[in-house]
Amino acid sequence: MAALLLLFVTGLSGCGKREVVLEFAMFNGSNWDVAIQDSYPPIDEAIRKFEQQHPGVRVHYDSGIPKSDYSEWLSRKMLEGETPDVMMILDSDFSRFTELGMLEDLEELAAKDPTFDESVYYETALAAGRMQGGQYALPMETVPYLMFVNKTLLNQENIPIPQEGYTFADLYDICRKVTKDLDGDGIPDQFGIYKYTWVEAAYANGAELFSEDGESCDFTSRELLGAIRFVKSLEELNQNQKVTQEDFDNGRVAFMPLSFAEYRTYQTYPYKIKKYDSFQWDCIAMPKGPLGDNVSIVDSLNVGISARSSHKELAWEFLKLLTSDPEIQTAVYQYDPAASVLPAVTESPEASAVMSESFQGTAPMMDGVFISQVIRSGKVKPKFAAYQEAVQLADGEILRIYDEDTDLENAMRLIQRRVQSFIQR
Repeated sequence: MAALLLLFVTGLSGCGKREVVLEFAMFNGSNWDVAIQDSYPPIDEAIRKFEQQHPGVRVHYDSGIPKSDYSEWLSRKMLEGETPDVMMILDSDFSRFTELGMLEDLEELAAKDPTFDESVYYETALAAGRMQGGQYALPMETVPYLMFVNKTLLNQENIPIPQEGYTFADLYDICRKVTKDLDGDGIPDQFGIYKYTWVEAAYANGAELFSEDGESCDFTSRELLGAIRFVKSLEELNQNQKVTQEDFDNGRVAFMPLSFAEYRTYQTYPYKIKKYDSFQWDCIAMPKGPLGDNVSIVDSLNVGISARSSHKELAWEFLKLLTSDPEIQTAVYQYDPAASVLPAVTESPEASAVMSESFQGTAPMMDGVFISQVIRSGKVKPKFAAYQEAVQLADGEILRIYDEDTDLENAMRLIQRRVQSFIQR
């Protein structure tokens, strides 16, 4: 679920009174690009509660805007001078809107509100709305990345599922054991891992790729070099065979990173009958590097207030309701395949009941306490505008390192210069 909150005041004359109309535009579906049955109930509940708390205020939203059209739609609104007072912000738009001065820094509104308590949120979720020293958004949903584990395959190989605190070495050992030639043609057709990249390994090994402001990068640290060597060693186990999505879907791969949203979607009815139904599976934390910890990337869906809004206090009240009200956050957890941004909700009996009901009697390995632990220990991706392109630039160069017999340290010094030049353009 994701939504845009278009808040503007329309003067309506009726018995001498002016009615405040909060226009709420919403794109349909999940922010996490997975299928969901209905994304509207949490918003409808928030609107009902907000209108009840604010007599004379009416909230209206337009439905049916797909996420794929949302960024263009919102940008057009801004160009036409119809910038919404409150808006859900896609990750791809956050830094741009902040740098253009479109988003209000929420620090002042928070400081003068005695009812606001930022400690009720996960710190990692709050961090997703920070940039350039300001808090430009609050989180509404949060999703950590986890490690998928094919329990059926590991059971067949008499290998136990990795325990809490497992390491790069533990993961490598399991991948080495399961990588096999099953049909006797001399080519491996069962593999250890799929889609695990140097980026995930870098986070888990304590690497800091960029400064917070995006002005500098570090692609020569021993943490990053260790992460790249580890991922390359995993690739070498495959003996030049390309592991594919089909291999994974057919149960021939032991591990793959995926988001908590994918976990909740594909472990639950009816989607579990369509995907990964030929084997039993669950999720665990990411492996720990020798210089790091069991750290996952954590993404959040942000909500911000327009810097141009003339109704910032009202917008702030709605923003707080969406993001910090336990009742609304419980509805978010129930209808959207994400975690609540409030530990008190994610760890609650109500959230456990939602998980148990949706899993149709299949007991998951994880519970709310585990998810909270993953979120709390997670890392947020940098928010500067060129981040994604800079990572893609580095990725192309690092992939060549995997394929070539080259000196890693020299290659990374070259990548350092290229990426540094790119982000300073």
